[in-house]
Amino acid sequence: MKSVIIGAGTYSEVYLAFLQEAGVNIAGFLDDDEKYSGKDVQGVPVWGTTAILPQLKDLYGVEAVYCPIGSNKTRVHFLEMARDFGYKTPNFIHHTVIIAPHVTIADEGVYILQATQVMPFVTIEKDVMISAGSNIIHHCHLSQGTFISNGVNFGAFAKAEKFAYIGMGATVMTGVKVIGEDALIGAGAVVVKDVPASAIMAGVPAKVLKFKEN
Repeated sequence: MKSVIIGAGTYSEVYLAFLQEAGVNIAGFLDDDEKYSGKDVQGVPVWGTTAILPQLKDLYGVEAVYCPIGSNKTRVHFLEMARDFGYKTPNFIHHTVIIAPHVTIADEGVYILQATQVMPFVTIEKDVMISAGSNIIHHCHLSQGTFISNGVNFGAFAKAEKFAYIGMGATVMTGVKVIGEDALIGAGAVVVKDVPASAIMAGVPAKVLKFKEN
């Protein structure tokens, strides 16, 4: 199945390597940054901007779209756009990921990288991205567009609301009930209490630094 990656930056290069390793046919990239126009990324051409997304099937025979962009809202925007245009948005789960029984994973736009462990009774909604070496503890819930960075420990019974971002090496302790919508947890933070929507938190224990402006 011929596929395209939206976003041609370094993180997409990483996903290109993993997807190719898994036998996925990545035929091209799209990126709205003009610096990538007409270039190749690790031997794969950048065809143009996302403006040509509706025409990819006719132009290149593309059937599927991947979008491993770290910005949650941007990633979800493009994946939903791709689905609206009739493209598939497959999951990518690295072969080293350990997924326990009784885990519910949406079948669209979920990306999980190497050496991550997912315990029983976890729910992962569509367009969630989990980076390498994270531990997703039992009975937790990751809502659409959540991003879990490298080496995160996400505790039992916690729920990450839509667009929550958990930074590298952070820990969400068991006992926390909710990480609010569009909240951002800084790298290395230890979250010991519920996080309000749009809060930016950091530290040990994590404290609210400020709130995002809408």
